[in-house]
Amino acid sequence: MVINRYNRRIRIGFVSRLFSIALLLASASAGAAELNTFTMRLSQEPETLDWNRAHTPIETNLLVNLMEGLVSFDEKLKPVPQLAESWKISPDGLTYTFHLRAGVLWSDSVPLRAQDFVASWKRLLSPATAAPYAYLLYDIVGAEEYGSGKLKDFSQVGISAPDDHTFVVKLKKPVAHWIDIPTFWVTFPVREDVVAKYGLQWESPGRMVTLGPFILTAHDVENRIVMRANPLYWAKRGNVDQVVGLIVKDDATAVSLYESGKIDFVTDLDTVNLSRLAGNPELKTFPYLKTAYLGFVPHQYPSSNLKFRRAVAMAIDKSQFGRILHGNQTPATSFVPPGLAAYSQTLGLPFDPVRAKQELQESGLADGRTISFDAVLASGDQMLTLMQYVQAQLKTHLGIQANLEPFDNKTFRAQLELASYPMFLLSWSADYPDPDNFLSLWLGESGNNRTRWKNSQYDDLVLAARYAKNSKEREKYDIAAQKILLEQEAVIVPLYYEPIIALVKKRVQALEMNPLNYMFLKKVNLVVSHP
Repeated sequence: MVINRYNRRIRIGFVSRLFSIALLLASASAGAAELNTFTMRLSQEPETLDWNRAHTPIETNLLVNLMEGLVSFDEKLKPVPQLAESWKISPDGLTYTFHLRAGVLWSDSVPLRAQDFVASWKRLLSPATAAPYAYLLYDIVGAEEYGSGKLKDFSQVGISAPDDHTFVVKLKKPVAHWIDIPTFWVTFPVREDVVAKYGLQWESPGRMVTLGPFILTAHDVENRIVMRANPLYWAKRGNVDQVVGLIVKDDATAVSLYESGKIDFVTDLDTVNLSRLAGNPELKTFPYLKTAYLGFVPHQYPSSNLKFRRAVAMAIDKSQFGRILHGNQTPATSFVPPGLAAYSQTLGLPFDPVRAKQELQESGLADGRTISFDAVLASGDQMLTLMQYVQAQLKTHLGIQANLEPFDNKTFRAQLELASYPMFLLSWSADYPDPDNFLSLWLGESGNNRTRWKNSQYDDLVLAARYAKNSKEREKYDIAAQKILLEQEAVIVPLYYEPIIALVKKRVQALEMNPLNYMFLKKVNLVVSHP
C-alpha cells in the first residue's frame, strides 16, 4: 500500500479515547439518572444539523428524529401522511395541495404554519444557501431559475401557502415519484424568524427549534450529541427519554464500548469485528438501498482519458468484496441497486484483465513509465481495506500505481467539493426509493455530482425517464442513461451493494431501520431493569 506520509491518520490512543468517553458518559448519566437513555455510535462529527444544507449519512438518524416532513414512509416504503394530514394531486398531475395536521407545535410552543414550508423551500433553493440538494425541487415551476439566480422574484416560483394550513406546489410536468420528495429532510420546515435571529448559529442547542419526537439539548463538538424527548410532540412515541450520540471515530473503540454496555447501537463496524462477531445474535442485518463506487474526475489527469477510465473499470475483480470486507457485500453491476426499477445484472464493464490492459495501451498513457495517480477516500477501516484491494488489483492487472490519500470525513468532503483528485471512493444511498434518486445524481446541474462530468444526452435520458408516463418507458430510459454513465463514458465504477449491519442490545425493543437508513427512535422501547 502507498499512502503519502503527510496524510497519515493520527489516531487517538485506544485507552485515552475510552477514558474520555467514559467521562462523557458519567457526566451524562449524573444529570439524568432517571431517564431511559438510548446511546448510539456516530462514526463522525456531523457536518451540519441545518437540514436544508445537510447531505451526508452522518446526519440522517439525527435529523429524522429531531424533525419531520409533510410525508413519511411506511414499512413497505409507501408514502403516508405525516405533518400533512392529507394531500390532493390535480388530475393533470401538476398541482399538489397539502393540508397540514392541526395542533402541531414547534418545541417553543409556536404553531406550525404552511409558511414554514415556504420559508424552508425558498431557503433550500436560494443560491446563498448553496444547498447540495437544491436540485431536488427543480421540477417545480420557476425553481431551477430561482436556484440559478436567473429569477429574483420568489413569488413566481410554484410554491405557496394560501393560508396557515395549506401548502401548494405546482410542477412543470407530471413526475410519477414526486410525492417521495417531501419525505426527505432537506424539505422539512424551518422557522424563518429563528434563522434570521441567530444566523449560522441557529442550529445550536438552546436556539434550534424542532417539532419531531426529540429536541437538541447538547452538542459537544467531536464528542457527543444529546437529544431529549419533546414534550410537545404531536404523536405517540416509545419510552426513550434521552438519546446520546457518541462520536467514536475508532471502530475498535466503538465495539469495546458496546461490549462493556456503554453503547446500545453500533453501525459502521470494521472488518475485523465483523468477522469476529459473525453468528452473534446481537449482530443484526437490515436491507439498504446503497451502492459503493469509484468516481473519476474527468478534468484531472489521468482520468481525463476515457481509455484509462475503462481500463480501471475492467481491472477490478468485484467478486472478492464480501470476502475481504465481511459485510455481506455483493458485486455491483448497475449503479441503481437491487430492489429498484432499472437495476440490471448486465450493465457495466465486466472484469476482464486482458481487455483492461488493451484499453490502457490504446490510451497512449502507457509509454514505458509507470502511471501514478492519487485517489482520495475517507479514513476508516472498511474504506482503507477496500482501496488497498483496488490498489493491488490495478497494480497486478495494469501495472499502474494508485497512491491512497485518506482524510477525516470533514476534510474528505472538502476535497470532493474541490474536485482536485482524479479518483475518489464514495457511496450513494437512497434518499427516496426511486431510481431517479440515483441517476439524477449525475445530472450536470446536480449539487452532489462530485465528478463535475456533464453530458447532455445523459441528462435528456434521465429527465425523459422522470417525465415518462409508464414504468416500462421509464426503465428503458434509465437503462440507456446508465449505459452512457458506466460503459460509454465510464465516469464511475459501481463496486458493491451492501446491507446495514449493526450491533443492537437486547434491551432495545422495536428498533427498525428502513432501506433508506432511517431509524425512527419514537418507535423504540427500552427494557428497563430496576435494582
